[in-house]
Amino acid sequence: MTDPALAAGFNPTLVERTWDAVVIGAGPAGCTAARRLAQQGRAILVLDRHAFPRDKVCGDGLIPDAIESLRRGGLLETVEREAFHSDALAVYSPGAVRVDVAGRFLTLRRQRLDKLLLDAALDAGARFHTATATATRSTAECVELHLRGVPDAVRAQYVVLATGADTRLRSQGARDRAAGALALRCYVKAPVDLRELIISFDRAVLPGYAWIFPLGAGWFNMGCGVFHRGRRAPRINLRHTFTAFTDHFPTAREIWRNRSEATPLAGARLRCGLEPEASYDGRRTVAVGETIAATFPFTGEGIGKAMETGEIAGDRVDLALRRKDPGVLADYPERLLRQVAPRYEGYRVAERWIRWPRLTDFVAARVAHSRRLQRAAAGVLSESADPRQIFSARALMPALLPWRS
Repeated sequence: MTDPALAAGFNPTLVERTWDAVVIGAGPAGCTAARRLAQQGRAILVLDRHAFPRDKVCGDGLIPDAIESLRRGGLLETVEREAFHSDALAVYSPGAVRVDVAGRFLTLRRQRLDKLLLDAALDAGARFHTATATATRSTAECVELHLRGVPDAVRAQYVVLATGADTRLRSQGARDRAAGALALRCYVKAPVDLRELIISFDRAVLPGYAWIFPLGAGWFNMGCGVFHRGRRAPRINLRHTFTAFTDHFPTAREIWRNRSEATPLAGARLRCGLEPEASYDGRRTVAVGETIAATFPFTGEGIGKAMETGEIAGDRVDLALRRKDPGVLADYPERLLRQVAPRYEGYRVAERWIRWPRLTDFVAARVAHSRRLQRAAAGVLSESADPRQIFSARALMPALLPWRS
């Protein structure tokens, strides 16, 4: 098998200098960090093992946190021009109780989104090359990166790991405590008019979840997944789960039976729940995005928080370069704990509640009839409300007691 680095004709000049930073992985987290650093005039090299444009298994949904990150980066209008726009998310409980959550949502295939984000980093001055990093070694002055098929090491003052669910380049001492997930998705074209995004916890897919996200022009991203704790994934056949979803859930059934085109099901691992303690190796390497489990539990959404971690890491690396002090990176995990981690708590609680379908149905029915709780749910998504405003027994009590509703 031909190595990607050799097939792409690796440029030998890339090993003749010491880069300010090398970003390994050109997804949303890596490209965001690279763009922020390049905008400050830093010499940045972005490496990815795949040539672009390349596909990425994902739900393709951009919820408010991703939209705000795009806005901060000056990229929102660029993405909006190509994305499908929706102002509603419908969440279905196991018993098909529907809860509508108002908000602003976009969908865009990851193949296109990632290319737009990489182009923005390159426009800011970063360099890109296709190569597979196999190991890193920190010295007093720099980090040496070893690439498959390249005899000489690439040197950088700092490294940003954005390798997604592949954590092999992380520090050997980093203990993986993230929740895991397995997911499958395909693209389907059908003459069905659907404007809202759908997340379903239908009994047919429990203990997993499923989604239908419209992409425009009659195309839909449809898929299913299952969350698990620990290293061992549950013995669930997700292809059977997907079939059950398209047989049982009415909207999925309508789309699937009327499809004119459909891509094969493609799968991926997800890492969920956030691991700030694994974000810094104590020397010159920081990790971002799904490499530190930045995907949300319960929904599997991860693009927005991946980009946020990229912003924070990019700013810390830039400060370390300005001060010529690697020790600046030591507070990166604390910044993640303070700025990002609180947003996960509500999703963790919701993930636990979904294990009791009858309770979930009861709560969903109360939320569906409570404007206060609906506003709280929208606020959780937009990050203007504390998740505990909805995902706690105390918060739900007024809705659970009919005489106080």
